[in-house]
Amino acid sequence: MSKKSAWAGAIVAAVGLTVGGIAVATAAEGPDGPPAAFAERHPGGPGKGGPGKAKLKDSTLVVGRVKSVESGKLTITKDDGGEVSLTTDGSTKLRGGDLAGLKADQRVTVRVKDGKALNVALAKAQERGTVKDVNGNNATLVQVDGLQTPLDLSAVSEKPKNGDLVAVTGTVSDGKTIKVEKLRQLPK
Repeated sequence: MSKKSAWAGAIVAAVGLTVGGIAVATAAEGPDGPPAAFAERHPGGPGKGGPGKAKLKDSTLVVGRVKSVESGKLTITKDDGGEVSLTTDGSTKLRGGDLAGLKADQRVTVRVKDGKALNVALAKAQERGTVKDVNGNNATLVQVDGLQTPLDLSAVSEKPKNGDLVAVTGTVSDGKTIKVEKLRQLPK
């Protein structure tokens, strides 16, 4: 047998194994989806995320600012200007805190189903720019487009200096000031 014949035989065998392997894998899934072992490990089935995610199905997301927080009720002024009143209860969760700690004008995202707030999260502001007018715990961030944003640096241990290029992450408390939670120096 020549070297060419040996190589041709090896290639045909490799293609046959590959095609055969694909056929076996497809047959293992069956005509209607993945194998039963997958469904046993993932009770919600493929793409369902398990039983804990079932309550989020058919839910919507509301983004806006807190208008008021009362016992059993959360009112949001949506970004489009509309207003929505949502019911809350002991199962309503605020990521990283207590629902009673929400304050008017805080920007939030709320997962809603059937008029009930399921999950509430403070929306994080993320900006980059040059720091100016540092004065104790206050400073101004000049963004690339020239927009100037007031910064509250009280939660940051290492304060930036005038002219530092930074990336900040935090929450907006009064509609304009970012209460900085993380500050990262960027290379100039």
